[in-house]
Amino acid sequence: MADVEEYFPRGGKKPATTTFVQSSNFLGTAEKKEKKKRKDKKKKSEEDDGYLSEERGQDEDKISYKTCGLWLSYKVVKEDFLMLGRVAQVKDTKLSVSLPSRLFGDVMACHISEPYNKQLEAFVEDKIDKITDLSKMFKPGQYVCVKALEARDQSLMLTMMPQHINSTRKHGDLHKGALLQVAVSSVEDHGYIMETGIQSTTAFLPKKSANADVEYDVGMVIWCSVKSIQQSPDNSVLTLTNETATLQKAFQRIPTTTLQPGTAVDFIVDKALDNGIEGCIFGDRVSYIQRHHIDTKKKPALGAKIRARLLYTLSPTNVPFLTMKDIFDPTCMDIGQEQQYKEGAIVEEAQVLKILGRCVYFKLSPGNTGILSIRSLKLQEDLTDEEVLAKSYSIGSTHKVRVMCYHFLDRVYSVTDQPNILHEKYFSLTQLSVGEMVSATITSVTDTYLKATIGRIQGFVHQTHMTDAGIFIDPKKASTSKLPKKKFKVGQEVKARVLNLDHLKHSAVLTLKPTLLSKDTLVLLKFEDAVAGKAFTGVVSYIREYLLVTFFDNIKAIIPRKFVSKDPSENTKDSFHLGQLVTCVILFVNSEEKKIVASLTHVPFDPETKNNKRKQESHDNETSSKKPKMSINDDRSDEIVDDDNTKAKKEKKKHQDQPVVTEVIDSAIKAESGKDKKKNKTVKERKTEESEEITDNREDIKQKINQRYLYLIELSICTSRDELTRRITELLKFVNKKARYLDTIVNEINTLEDQGLSPKNKKQHTDLHIERLKIEEEMTKLLDTVKSAQQMLRDSKTEDQNIEDDKISDEKIENVESEIVKDKKEKKQKIKEVKVLDKLEPVIEVPSAKDFWSVEKPVENKIQAKESSSSEDEEEEKPKKKRKKLTSSEKATKAREEEERIREMEKKAIESENEPRSVEQFQRALLASPDCSQLWIAFMAFHLQSTEIERARGVARKALTTINFREEQERLNVWIALLNLEHRFGTKETQQKTLEDALQMNDKYQVHSKLLEILVDTSKYQELAQLCDLMQRKYRQQVEMYTACGGACYKAGLLDKARQLMQKGMTALEKKQHVPLLVQFAQLERTAGERERAEALFEQVLAVYPARVDVCCAYVDMLLKTGDVTRIRQVLERMTAHKLPARKMKVLFKKWIEVEEKYGDKEQAEQIRQKALEYVNKATF
Repeated sequence: MADVEEYFPRGGKKPATTTFVQSSNFLGTAEKKEKKKRKDKKKKSEEDDGYLSEERGQDEDKISYKTCGLWLSYKVVKEDFLMLGRVAQVKDTKLSVSLPSRLFGDVMACHISEPYNKQLEAFVEDKIDKITDLSKMFKPGQYVCVKALEARDQSLMLTMMPQHINSTRKHGDLHKGALLQVAVSSVEDHGYIMETGIQSTTAFLPKKSANADVEYDVGMVIWCSVKSIQQSPDNSVLTLTNETATLQKAFQRIPTTTLQPGTAVDFIVDKALDNGIEGCIFGDRVSYIQRHHIDTKKKPALGAKIRARLLYTLSPTNVPFLTMKDIFDPTCMDIGQEQQYKEGAIVEEAQVLKILGRCVYFKLSPGNTGILSIRSLKLQEDLTDEEVLAKSYSIGSTHKVRVMCYHFLDRVYSVTDQPNILHEKYFSLTQLSVGEMVSATITSVTDTYLKATIGRIQGFVHQTHMTDAGIFIDPKKASTSKLPKKKFKVGQEVKARVLNLDHLKHSAVLTLKPTLLSKDTLVLLKFEDAVAGKAFTGVVSYIREYLLVTFFDNIKAIIPRKFVSKDPSENTKDSFHLGQLVTCVILFVNSEEKKIVASLTHVPFDPETKNNKRKQESHDNETSSKKPKMSINDDRSDEIVDDDNTKAKKEKKKHQDQPVVTEVIDSAIKAESGKDKKKNKTVKERKTEESEEITDNREDIKQKINQRYLYLIELSICTSRDELTRRITELLKFVNKKARYLDTIVNEINTLEDQGLSPKNKKQHTDLHIERLKIEEEMTKLLDTVKSAQQMLRDSKTEDQNIEDDKISDEKIENVESEIVKDKKEKKQKIKEVKVLDKLEPVIEVPSAKDFWSVEKPVENKIQAKESSSSEDEEEEKPKKKRKKLTSSEKATKAREEEERIREMEKKAIESENEPRSVEQFQRALLASPDCSQLWIAFMAFHLQSTEIERARGVARKALTTINFREEQERLNVWIALLNLEHRFGTKETQQKTLEDALQMNDKYQVHSKLLEILVDTSKYQELAQLCDLMQRKYRQQVEMYTACGGACYKAGLLDKARQLMQKGMTALEKKQHVPLLVQFAQLERTAGERERAEALFEQVLAVYPARVDVCCAYVDMLLKTGDVTRIRQVLERMTAHKLPARKMKVLFKKWIEVEEKYGDKEQAEQIRQKALEYVNKATF
């Protein structure tokens, strides 16, 4: 038996020969030859690369050679063209795919699969928190089947969605062993439901048949082979497998005209060509394998049957082109081993192997081939392409070339030998470093940015880095700057500096600022160089009340408002502009979170020297502060307030404070936020810090005063005459303090009015007026409490004791109230009184259907009680002033004045009982106050008492035409009353008509929200559920809607509906609104639902957001109402175990101590105080 030669046997060529003839025995058929010729073959093989042919026979079919040499191009590839690709690079939102014939294309994230698109839509609509990254779904080197969507000049837009790839396939063409590219539609317990894109086809991949090394996610595109199939005329049910060995063996058995790229077929070798192999598939269909897709490890012989895979089918001739590469070989993923030369690598001696068509093949190293295209050569006019190649690139000659890129699918390198590229310094981003000085050539000029090139690297210059001035907008000139187009021209070479490297976009961000280009400028190049006390030059990149300064390598530092300027009244936006150069001193560096706090008002300092001085100061403070400490809470609230007032006074005089626990925690808060970073501060800065400390103390005092106020007005705990007497004394003391604080507010208002109101102090002026009104209301409430206590004392005493005690209490009341009356008279002379409560009509509460028959008139005390609930905002009181004792005659005078005042109040109360009681009286009252909705509603109720429903409707309609259109709230009250009437006594038609009119004339949300209450009161639960659905569609982004609808459903007993609303709110609202929504629904659940579910909601929020102490306090308050002290202790103990900021730990400890003092005992409260002190001692601030 004759010996069989290797496929493409090694043979030598003469260096000067440019045309070769291949023997007819190219594929190694049995033939006897002379020994001399064999010897020649052996000699020539030393120069060939192992798979290049020797000579071409004279009878070679030129048509076959020409067809095999056809290459794809961006002009040849049309829409819907299918081909095999290989993933070259995985980016955040797209895949870069290497295609046959050295082409490239991109697959966007929205063109991967339909299940993945659904994930993207859900992520955009905030229905899911995250999606699977493309880097987890695809790896470089992975083979995929793609379809062209759009052809561009130098790239293709591709898709790999199964419905696009398999659109031409039918379920009847499938068979066992067929290869499919499918997508994971859903993950089940025992496997995966796959999307094939073939109509009438259902596919399932069992987990036992899946590749155990790969984790499959929804939307992932994978290769599968048909393991079994159940076919019927209408549909097919497939069972798939994804095992590597099965995929390698899978091939197409049934002849078909719609072959999917990647499908394995049996290829019979017919003819050896100089540029590849010609053969047949399915018996008579001519196919080709190009030279660079031949596997040199195999030895195909003429007539041999080999396994090859389809690359693409060239239209319109419908000729398949195949590859002998194993696309499922695990080594395909080892890109580092396969690609030995990186972009920009220089090969000193690349040997010319072959000249085919318009390309030169180089041997870079064993197993690595490079291709030089003739398009990159400068041809001489008098010579043809072949003559130039034969003259310049003789076979066997060596040349110095540079690698341009690697083509993953063809597994060849694109190389060039152009001198300018060979001598180029910068070829890839790895050759650049941040802060490096470079020379750039401008390629594009726009108003907002420049594009440039640094060698072969793309560069980008933002408008803020074109000049030292940055972006300064002159209000007198046009906002669009024409400087870039005037100063920079295309092709201009400029000196630049690398600001940072954008590896995702493969570009370098540059700066052209001369200051940053100077070697004398101290710049921050890496985060490790950021040390507290050093000064660096940066660029302003963001301006609000604070500044954000950017350095090199995208390092950013925040400059708080107080460190921007020494002048607190200076407007930051007017003083700075984007792109401005600033030199800032670093105050604080957080290496873990990569955060930097800097300052423009400090000078550079040595942090070690500063720490030594700080330690010395702390030692001196400890020595000088060995005095009795004040506890966090005291049993006597009035003593706390007095102590705090004394302490505040000392701070204002001496600028010192005692080392109490609360102040230690406050100072820790300042240390965390970056305060006190510099010792050598100016006198003005020290005053600013001291004022901030006093403000913090005021906030603490506000809470204590509020607690004291609520404690004093609660008389139910006073059970004896002695307790009532003490309470009256405490109330009068508290009223005196309120009066003194009111004087302070009035003085501040006078000062502002003397200076003149401006936009800067107008808000402060308004806040002071609001504060004054609040204090006056609280004082009125306190005096009413005094009278109630006095009455209780009178009822409980005997007649003898009554006379004596009444004199004592009356005298005290008279003293205080007379002083208040006197103070108010003085204030009227100093400032203009804003008569809010006296001039405006009282806000009425529209009666519900059940209370329609008895409309209550609003009582002033309700408003006062509501206003007093906001007393948390009261500021710190001033220290007590000594008052002169009154004589007996003065006391008698004040007693007479008090008696007259009480008589006047009783007279007003009697007059208020004279309400309109007839139609004529209502008409006279309405003529006097035509815009008062209260009177109109009372008139409606008057008719309803006589069952005159039509007259009540007429009154409502007349009210709507009479009330001024500017009084929107008054008109809304009448509309709500009319809706209430219709839902109580009307028909569905009148209800719908009234509702439509109300929605047209008023704010729709307010009408719908009031309608919720009406439906709850009238027990129309079906309509309530429908209204909730309507409001959910119309006001989907309003948190108030979910709480209003949820509260109505809870009152109506529709618990499931209310809980569904909460879930829908979680999906529709932004994440920052989830916590308030959950807290409100938890409170509603506790009120009208299940207590366990409410506690579970709070626990869920605290588990996800352990730092939300406001949620913890709300949870504790809810548990306090149920009296579950044990559970409260567990919650607070768990929360205080977290490592939270000092200001939050302070709130938790104070809350815990309040609970223990109210429901526990002194020992437990003392234990909590000890825990707080231990936290302060152990914490490192």
